[in-house]
Amino acid sequence: MSLDADYLALVEQIRAGLSLPAVQRLYFPCLTTEGFRDEFGFVLLTTGDVGAFYVSLEDSLAELWQAYPQPEQVQVPLDTLLAKLASSQLAERALGLGAFNALSQYVFRLAHYQAPSRQRAANTSTEHIKLGMVGYFCPLVERLTAQQQTVVVLEQQPERVLPHPLVQLATNPADLAECSEILCTASTLINQSLDSILAACEPATRFSLIGPSAGGLPDVVFARGVDSVGAIHFPNPAALLEVLAGQASWGHVGKKYEINRADYPGLAALLARIPPKHS
Repeated sequence: MSLDADYLALVEQIRAGLSLPAVQRLYFPCLTTEGFRDEFGFVLLTTGDVGAFYVSLEDSLAELWQAYPQPEQVQVPLDTLLAKLASSQLAERALGLGAFNALSQYVFRLAHYQAPSRQRAANTSTEHIKLGMVGYFCPLVERLTAQQQTVVVLEQQPERVLPHPLVQLATNPADLAECSEILCTASTLINQSLDSILAACEPATRFSLIGPSAGGLPDVVFARGVDSVGAIHFPNPAALLEVLAGQASWGHVGKKYEINRADYPGLAALLARIPPKHS
């Protein structure tokens, strides 16, 4: 099945055992005419659970503001947002993924599932490998090149990639075939490019999906061959909103985590841990 169909199947599995929580509000970053920045929106539930989603693909942010000019006052059922996972529009798919991520964090919390803290984003052993990166993570690239690590970067906007002797710019997914390890942006969940990236990177020994947009139940991507998912959890939504109101960096109010396919119990096992009172 397609990625969106698999996600919606997970939603139905959740609905069969749980009542869906309500949406408290949405958050979108301000529109800006400055240089390119990676921006994220958030879906906040009345239960205190938060889902992040990438809004910098094409005109997604402007379209979201047009559709929801007062995101802090939005009154829309979670079901309506989740259905947008099947949309052909990038902005709607992004919002649908944010809703799914928020619902996933709700399930994790009720099931008392705590993913391990993310200790590293790549192989940092002394063995020199060629590492592939889908999407340009500038701070991470700087750390890797400081360790004399070669990085092959596939980026839709190649002008963002800062020149460096150890950084090779890829022009298509096939250029990543010789990489031993892949770090892939979770925005591939929004533009539906994950399957093609995975196919091109099949020889890699490890494929990691990373970024705030990866905060959903990983069953779907693990079934496709992803080895680990790295995302961020926000235990204090009030603190997050306070930082966002000041248009400041928000990473420090979240907790980064990593879920490995070999250690993940699966949605069915998580739902079995939740007391019946939540159904």
